[in-house]
Amino acid sequence: MIDYHVHTFLCDHATGTPQEYIEKAIDAELFEIGFSDHAPLPEHLRQNITMEPEETEDYVTMLQVLSDKYPVAVKIGFEVDYPLHPTFDARYFTDTRIDYLIGSCHFIGDWPFDHPAFVDEYTKRDINQVYRDYYRIVYDMVASGMFDIIGHFDLVKKFGYRANADLSTEIEPILQLAAQQLTAIEINTSGWRKPVNEEYPSFEIIQKMFQYNVPVTLGSDAHAPEEVAYNFNEALSLIKQAGYRKIVGYRKRKQYAITL
Repeated sequence: MIDYHVHTFLCDHATGTPQEYIEKAIDAELFEIGFSDHAPLPEHLRQNITMEPEETEDYVTMLQVLSDKYPVAVKIGFEVDYPLHPTFDARYFTDTRIDYLIGSCHFIGDWPFDHPAFVDEYTKRDINQVYRDYYRIVYDMVASGMFDIIGHFDLVKKFGYRANADLSTEIEPILQLAAQQLTAIEINTSGWRKPVNEEYPSFEIIQKMFQYNVPVTLGSDAHAPEEVAYNFNEALSLIKQAGYRKIVGYRKRKQYAITL
């Protein structure tokens, strides 16, 4: 199996060495581990969240060196915030050393909605509008065509604040577009470690993904070695229950199928 959403110490909020993550992947009998650390944000947003711009090349080189030392395939990616920031060098979008790019939304305007220090903001806003604003950004992210994978699709539910409106008109166009573009959506198991205590995205959305024929992949969003492949048995069970019989992997931005 594969885990395509793994971080490194360079983001300043993950622990352990890349070697420890790789060794945990081997213990978990994975045949691929993909590092996708946070691409650099501007200085006023970056502290303890992402690597610095001058560290991006060190990150790629570090993983290239490790890729030749282990029996598990080591894939190189980035998790890139959308809307984009100029602190992430655009050349990495066409760099042949990069296997895949995850597009993620962590900000609605200047509000870091998934940051525990700013969770009170949920009580000050119309929750349905929060979700609509979030999915509008995700739609634009997919429409940009710049990313291979959508990260933690419904991250906005992280702290347990749920919309009470029908959001089908926001979600289904994203799934249709993702299917047309062959953009994958990850089943991100970190939600089981958060207050919402549920995978990203919800099983209801996973079922709709299958109906639209959206490619699917797996990510633990590991910020510590012991989180690699976290709860993957449950995630695979949900994927299969929805109807999937394959997931996708990437090499040099090219997608391929992996039979379950």
